[in-house]
Amino acid sequence: MTDLLELSNPKDAKLYLIVDIGLASSAMMRLFEKGSVSILRKKLLEGELQRVFSAESEKQYGMIHSDFCKWGMQEIRLAKGGDNASYGQIAKTLDVALKVIVYYCHLPECGKSKRISEWLNAAVDTKMMAELKKQYPKDAESWPTTLKEMNDCTYVSIQATVRKFIDERPDSRLMPVQFDDMLWKKLNRSD
Repeated sequence: MTDLLELSNPKDAKLYLIVDIGLASSAMMRLFEKGSVSILRKKLLEGELQRVFSAESEKQYGMIHSDFCKWGMQEIRLAKGGDNASYGQIAKTLDVALKVIVYYCHLPECGKSKRISEWLNAAVDTKMMAELKKQYPKDAESWPTTLKEMNDCTYVSIQATVRKFIDERPDSRLMPVQFDDMLWKKLNRSD
């Protein structure tokens, strides 16, 4: 599935377009080399989404996520300098895309998307990392300051801190996938 015009099934076309919207929603895409959208779309459509949709546990989802990020570090390059993308840059791109695909668009179907949405990670950016560092300085001692510097261990640590933040507010019923929407709104208020 590489070209929308090659698709004859409306369901395939819908998924193709939703994946494109998900990828376009990530601010990371502007940092990647031209053609990266096609590479990421192809990877998602030719197996990764099916793996996510078939996941039976949060642990299994975490392994799928990690595999994708490691693959992306090898395959996606930055537009400036030509370096490979970092774990954090790929993770944020995937987190935003899956938020659109699973949480907002309820794919593969409503019941399964509700279950998977509970496992999705927060698409944390540099401002959000700084805010979490203020609230949890001990947890954040080893964190980098940017997504470019983030590796798999710091990514897991940041996501654990997001979950800690949520657990300390049980009345909010917030999921990690909703965390970045809520914090982004707070951090980017212009009034």
